[in-house]
Amino acid sequence: MTSLLKPLFWGALIASPLLLFWLKLSQGLHYVNKIASIAQRIKKVWCVMAVPTKARYKARVIQLVAGGYKFAQRRRAARDNAADDLEFYYAAGDPHSHLAAQLLPRLQEQSRVKIRVRLVSQHESPIYPAIDKQRQFALTDVPRLASAYGLKTVAMNTLPSADLLASGSRHLHGAISLEEFIQREWEVSAALFSGQKTQPFDTGKLATPEDTDIEIQANNARRERLGHYLPAMWQFRGDWFWGVDRAEALCTALGRAKLYDGALQLSCSANVAELGETPAMDTPLEFFFSFRSPYSYLAAVQLQQRLPSLSLPLAVRPVLPMAMRGFKIPLAKRMYIVHDAAREAKNLGIPFGLISDPIGEGALRCLKVFSLATGAGQQLDFLVSAGRGAWAEAIDLSTDRGLRKVCERAGINWVAAQRCLQGPLPNYAQANLDALQDMGYWGVPSFRLGKFTSWGNDRMWMLDELQRRVVSNQRMKEQ
Repeated sequence: MTSLLKPLFWGALIASPLLLFWLKLSQGLHYVNKIASIAQRIKKVWCVMAVPTKARYKARVIQLVAGGYKFAQRRRAARDNAADDLEFYYAAGDPHSHLAAQLLPRLQEQSRVKIRVRLVSQHESPIYPAIDKQRQFALTDVPRLASAYGLKTVAMNTLPSADLLASGSRHLHGAISLEEFIQREWEVSAALFSGQKTQPFDTGKLATPEDTDIEIQANNARRERLGHYLPAMWQFRGDWFWGVDRAEALCTALGRAKLYDGALQLSCSANVAELGETPAMDTPLEFFFSFRSPYSYLAAVQLQQRLPSLSLPLAVRPVLPMAMRGFKIPLAKRMYIVHDAAREAKNLGIPFGLISDPIGEGALRCLKVFSLATGAGQQLDFLVSAGRGAWAEAIDLSTDRGLRKVCERAGINWVAAQRCLQGPLPNYAQANLDALQDMGYWGVPSFRLGKFTSWGNDRMWMLDELQRRVVSNQRMKEQ
């Protein structure tokens, strides 16, 4: 039998390249691409099968749920929108909405999409927690972004009153074209963020309060139905893009659909960003991290990559996840975060995709074991090892098997880790949370460098620029 199989094996081996060559010539690349696609799927399945059984099933369920949820959102968007519709969800009084609105003229000029502006509102809810803190952060964040991206915005002096906000929304709802909205948006933002108390808008151009409220509530419901919750969001064919930060990804999506010509012509010039006072050379860079935050994982990997050239002392400060601090994270928010983090991880070349949610015991165990990491280098090693395990390898951090693997590849002794797990949660978890809240922040990753504070994986370039300025100032002093 073996003698009969050998000629068949060698014949198939020799014939395979010839067959592929014939397929290319006779039927184009269609079948070759199909074979490559099938091979890629087999590889993904094999990767899933290679992880431990319980975590494998968990990861597979998460993948199926996320994939099915995304498919459903795209189907809803396709049903509700024309193929060339681009929606912009704008909230009056939201600094990031105002900044993103400055892209409207460029997008209108360089794309062949129909841009629909949809007025929405912001309010405190489980899906949008700590709204006052988020608004205050935006008031500081937008001037920094605008100065770096070369975008003109109104002066961000203060947040608007509720009455002025309502009048501004009515003025915007009265716009009958995109061009008129762009003009009115500037007028409204200038009034809202100036701190003035009186209503400056022409009453003859205001929509009625009832019509404006009906429109905003309908757009809020539409946004939720299509899978989102934030203002300053672009929606195209079921995919979401936040403000200026995801403008490049938006234009890439439009380009794939052959609806966008040329580059966005929007670049970040960090050296001209208004980042405030340059800190001293010995000022620590504080990094607030959660073991359940995929964005924290992405930030930790980037800090680990920068560590050899980091001239500032680094203080790593892990905190309890938001979901373990009384915040409820609805499904729409969880699904968007997973999708967006995966997109950012791909751009950064960071492994991501096979997920074993560390909520609960997984996060608590990691917080305890973190105390055994000595020095910023090993601390980052542990953060990255745990993050990669949770977000890329489907390692269950609530099990000894999973946590041991994470500890050992970060150089943490497993016997010592087991002893550590028997004790209470270290005091630094609450102390770090108190410090985060004293900064006026609510979530992670967050950073503090002297008087400079910021939130989000997207702000790593600000830290790079501040370090450059610190080093430059030090060199000038030494001359």
